[in-house]
Amino acid sequence: MSSTGGSAALEEKGKEEVMNSSSFSRRRRPGSRRPSHVLLNAEAVVGIHRNRTTATALNRNGALIEVSFLLKRPPEASILYVASDDLNPFVPPVILCSADDLLLLRVNVGRSDAHLSLKHRHDYYVYRATPAWPMLDRLESPPDPVFHRADVGLLPHPDGRYTVASLMDIGRDDVYELQLYHSHTETWTTRQVPVEPQQWNPLPKRIPKYCGSLLRHYTSAVVTIGGEGGTMAWVDLWRSILLCDVLRPDPCLRGVPLPLPLTQMSLNGGLGVKLDFAAHSRDISFNRDKGCLVLVHLERYEFPHPVHAATRGLGGQDVQVLDWEVTTWSNSKMSLSLEDWHKERSVRASNNTIDARMLEGSGLPCRPPRDQAQQQQLEFQNLSMCQPALFPVKTAWFTWWPGRSICTPKHGVLLLT
Repeated sequence: MSSTGGSAALEEKGKEEVMNSSSFSRRRRPGSRRPSHVLLNAEAVVGIHRNRTTATALNRNGALIEVSFLLKRPPEASILYVASDDLNPFVPPVILCSADDLLLLRVNVGRSDAHLSLKHRHDYYVYRATPAWPMLDRLESPPDPVFHRADVGLLPHPDGRYTVASLMDIGRDDVYELQLYHSHTETWTTRQVPVEPQQWNPLPKRIPKYCGSLLRHYTSAVVTIGGEGGTMAWVDLWRSILLCDVLRPDPCLRGVPLPLPLTQMSLNGGLGVKLDFAAHSRDISFNRDKGCLVLVHLERYEFPHPVHAATRGLGGQDVQVLDWEVTTWSNSKMSLSLEDWHKERSVRASNNTIDARMLEGSGLPCRPPRDQAQQQQLEFQNLSMCQPALFPVKTAWFTWWPGRSICTPKHGVLLLT
């Protein structure tokens, strides 16, 4: 699951969600190999795939809608199927977010008079993978007709209830609009929430010419933290986090800085690069076992240096990938200090090799051995990597495009433990 228009579509198509799939099994067989988590393709498939994951509901027009899963073990992406006689064929269903065994789905309705101009006729559903029987709840129409992935998140409650939380930008830096749906009342509430006075400045005194987006918070990811106050995080992966305890009577937003992309800011003679589509280079999640945020950053070393952080190679230019490196940080305090971020691990591709047994049928570029007795080795560092994603079992995966440009037709997924 990973934006809109032109090159932005690369991010939207590639973005993926992680969902707890253990509840799908009504009776776990001894030795069952069902994965505890699955990787979901963000764009659902219109079609019928009835099985024990199937759940049904009625849409706003009274038509039946049916939702099912084709479950795959990661790194293969599981597929969500949506079937109804009242779907708009011009606007495919989309998975907006997931948390534990819950998933938020956006479906455009109205087949008889369907057209792209009806893009705001969306129904929203929460799918629950319960142990006994999957459930599908249609939400009341939200105050804002269209939610995007960077707007909304799911907050499961210990008693089985849930809250849908959306933070909307109203054009101000000090105030946002918080929209909440509570499953026990089946209603939406809307209120303006202030940002606590900024006690920190995560930015250097001089911002490079092409890094102007650092001057303002642009949400690119939503993370569920939970706890008594129902903490949610709206994250600008390049610069900062806005935390909100959405279950408090008087919620407000408080800021947490992120490590800045210093390499991107120093490229092109100090002019930097345009920081577009942060998900191509970064991901963030909350580790419940350790009670900390985990940030992963993918650094690509390329020639010539890009002007855009993500949309490189799209103009047909030849981009040579020299190397790439993955770094993770953790933060358990989530305070106003950058010093709370602790660098955990760093892996550089050029320090790793893959032997020939893993290359069969992969289609990956490889160099010939220096002599016939040597194992065949992959030019690992020359793969054009993007979209790091953190997995709950201490694994990160990446989408890669073999060759020298991300416009090559072949792509795949790499798991790095």
